[in-house]
Amino acid sequence: MPVKRAPTVFNAAGTEAVAAVGHRHVSGGGMMRAETAAKAVSTVTHEYISKQSPASNALALIQMAPGANVAMGDPFGVSDESMITVRGMNQQQIGYTFEGAPMNDPDDYTPNSSEWIDSENMDNVQLQQGSGELNSPLTNSAGGIMAVNMRNPKYEHGGELDISYGTHQLNRQFIRYDTGEIGHSGVRAFASYSNLSGKAWRGPGRNNRRHMDFKAIKEWGNSFISVAGSYNNENTAYYPTYNSVSEWNQEGLSHNFSGTYNVNDASYNGLNSYYKFYQTNWADILISAPMHFEASPKLTFDVSPYVYHGSGAYPFGAGSLSNGAGDYGGLLAINGSNYNGTGTTGASIATGNAATYSTAQGEAINAMYNWLGTEGYAGLNSSVKYKTKHNELTFGWWFGYTDMQALEPFSALTATGQAANFDGRYNLKLTDGTLLSEQSYHTITMTNMLYIGDQVTLLNDRLHISAGFKEAMISRDGTFGQPVEGYYKVGYNTAEPLPRMSIDYHVNPNVMVFASVNTNFRTPVGTAMYNAYDNPWNGSQITTGNTKLKNEYSIVEEVGARYSGSLGNASITGFNYNFTNHQVNAYNGANPLPVAMNVGGMTIRGVDAQMGLRPWHHFSPYASGEYLYATTDNNIPDDTGGYLNTKGKIAPSAPRWQASVALNYDDGTMFGSVTLRYVDKQYSTYTNDEQIKGYKQVDMMIGARMKKIGFMKSPSIRLNIINLADHHYLSGVYSPGTTAGTAQLLAAPNFACLATFSTGF
Repeated sequence: MPVKRAPTVFNAAGTEAVAAVGHRHVSGGGMMRAETAAKAVSTVTHEYISKQSPASNALALIQMAPGANVAMGDPFGVSDESMITVRGMNQQQIGYTFEGAPMNDPDDYTPNSSEWIDSENMDNVQLQQGSGELNSPLTNSAGGIMAVNMRNPKYEHGGELDISYGTHQLNRQFIRYDTGEIGHSGVRAFASYSNLSGKAWRGPGRNNRRHMDFKAIKEWGNSFISVAGSYNNENTAYYPTYNSVSEWNQEGLSHNFSGTYNVNDASYNGLNSYYKFYQTNWADILISAPMHFEASPKLTFDVSPYVYHGSGAYPFGAGSLSNGAGDYGGLLAINGSNYNGTGTTGASIATGNAATYSTAQGEAINAMYNWLGTEGYAGLNSSVKYKTKHNELTFGWWFGYTDMQALEPFSALTATGQAANFDGRYNLKLTDGTLLSEQSYHTITMTNMLYIGDQVTLLNDRLHISAGFKEAMISRDGTFGQPVEGYYKVGYNTAEPLPRMSIDYHVNPNVMVFASVNTNFRTPVGTAMYNAYDNPWNGSQITTGNTKLKNEYSIVEEVGARYSGSLGNASITGFNYNFTNHQVNAYNGANPLPVAMNVGGMTIRGVDAQMGLRPWHHFSPYASGEYLYATTDNNIPDDTGGYLNTKGKIAPSAPRWQASVALNYDDGTMFGSVTLRYVDKQYSTYTNDEQIKGYKQVDMMIGARMKKIGFMKSPSIRLNIINLADHHYLSGVYSPGTTAGTAQLLAAPNFACLATFSTGF
C-alpha cells in the first residue's frame, strides 16, 4: 500500500515546503526534509532549529548537511568570521537568499550570517549544493545557494519569550508577538526583538547585537501578499586569524589582541595589536515582499520586490603616520604641494578636532585605520506561470540595482589609544580639507536577467522533464575617489547565457531518481576593477585594477536517488563540476599584493549521501557523508612573473571525506541530541604545501518541557553544549594562500554552553 505523503505547501518566498507533522514523526529530528526537486537539496526544519542554541546563525544550523564544511568564528554564531565551503567551493562562490531576496555582501559576496534573522523566526534553512533555482536573483553563485525562509505569522494571537545565559558572559533575551488574524481581514503579522551581549570567546573585547524581525501576510484563496524584514545593529569583537599552521602550533588560543594600548610601541605586537582597533560596528535592514497571485487555476503571477541598506565601520589596525613632506598618496598636487610621494614640500595633516589630536608638521601621528562602508541594493523579481494538462511554462525578469561606497580613512589617537570616534567620524584631513584616505571608491551595478522555463509532466505525473534558459546582463560603473590624475572612472559590461535541464522519475510513491545539468556564473568582486595605492605613505601604485576579468562559469551535473516513506528519508547524489575562468586572489608578477585573477579551470567530483529515520521509541537518528575530489586545473601566477606548480593539486578547503551523525530523542517531555562531525584534512594553499589536520567535534543538547504555568504556555528549558570535549584545533581556511604562510586560518571555538528558558504566552 503506498505511503501517504505529507501535504505540500508553499511559503511566502515561493519555495516548496512540506507541512510539519509533529516532533514525534519528523525524520532525523528535523535535520532532513522530504524533497522533490531534480537536484541535490538539504533542508533543516524548525523542529531542529528550535532546539539549537537560539543565538545560532544559519551556517551553524546547516553544518550537518552533506557537502557543508563550516568553520565557526565563535561558539554562538555572533561573529562574521564564520566560514562555509560547499563541495570545495568557497563562500564567495555561493549565493544566499532571504525570503527570495539576495543576502550576499554586494562588494565581496561574503554572507555576513550574524546579521540575518533570529533563529526563533526561521521556518527552515535550505542548502542547494549544486545550483539555485531558475529565478534565483543572484550574480555571484557559481555553485549552489543557501536559502533562509521566515516562519509565517500564526493564526492566533500570542507570543514567545526566550531568556538565555551561558559561558563567556553571554546573555540573550528574545520576545515575539503574533497578532493572529486581525479582525476578519485575512491579515496576520508578528514582530520580534532580541538583545545579545557577551565577552569575546578569546582575547579582550565584547559582542553586542540588537535585532528586530517582522512579517505580515494577507491570504485569500491560493494568493497572498507578504512583507518580511530584518533589522540588525551590532558591535562585535574580531579574532586574529593564523598565518600558518606553525603559528597555531606555537601560540594556540593565546594568539590574541592586546587589552592595553602601548603608545611607544608601533610594532604589530604593540600599537597595532590593541583590540579596540578591530571592533566592528554595523547596522542594516533588509525588507522583502514576496507576492503570489492566482488569476486562474492555469495562470499565476509572482512578484518579489526587495530593498537593503547597511552602513558601518570595520577598523583594521593602527600605525604611526609621519606628519611631514612626501608622505601622502595620490598623484595630484594639493594646495600647491607635491602630492605624489616623491616631492619635497608635502602637505601636512590638519587634525583640528581637539588639542589632544593636534600635532605640528614633522611630528608623528598615531592613527587608527578604518574601513567605512555604505551599501544598498534594491530589486524586483517577477514571473508568470501558465499551466496546461502536461506543461508548466514560466517566464520572468529580474532587475537588481546595487550602490556601494567605501572609504579607508584615519582617526588620530590620544596617548591612551582613544580615537576621536571609533565609528569613523572626525577623520584626519590635509590642510586644504582633503580627506586623508587609503582607498575611496563608489560602485554602481545594474543587473537585468530574463529567464524562461518549461516543465513537461508525463506518465500520470511520474515523469517530469524540465528545461530552462536565462540571460544575465550586468553593467558595473565605478568612481575612484583618490586624487589620481587621469584615473577617475572605470567600468565594464558583461552578459552570460545560462541553460539548464533536468529529469526526474518516480519509480513508486516512495522512490524517485533524477538527473540534471545546470550552468552558473559569478561576476568578479566589486573591488577587482580599482587600482590601489600605498596611501598615505609614498603614494606608489601597488595593485592594478582589472576591468577585463571574465565571469567565473560552471557546468554542474548531478544524478541521484531519493527515498521518502515509513522509515524516513534518504538520498544519494553524484556530482561533477567543470569551472572555467576560475577566480582567485593571486600574484601576477607586477603587483606586490594578491589581486583578483582568472586562473583557468577547476574540476569537482564526488558523492553526497544523507539519511534521517523516523522516531523509534522516541529516538530518531541522522547521518550524512561526502566523498570529494576537487582540483585546480592550471598553474597560478606567482610574485616573480613565473607560475606556481598548482595544476592537478587539490583545491584549498576541499576535504576528501566528511561525515556527520546525530541521535535525537523526544518523548514530548524530555528531549535531547548528540551530534558528531568529522572533517578530513584540508589544504590551505593552492600548492598543497600546507594543510590543517582533520578533526572531530561533539555537541550535545538536553531539555525538558513543562505543563502550563499561569500565563506561560508550554515552558521549556534546555542546555546547548558546543565542543563538549573542549578540543582545540584549526577548523578551516578563512582565506586560502598560494604558498605556506600566506593563508588565513581559523581556530575552532573552545567549550561553551548556553542555558535557555523558553515559553509561549
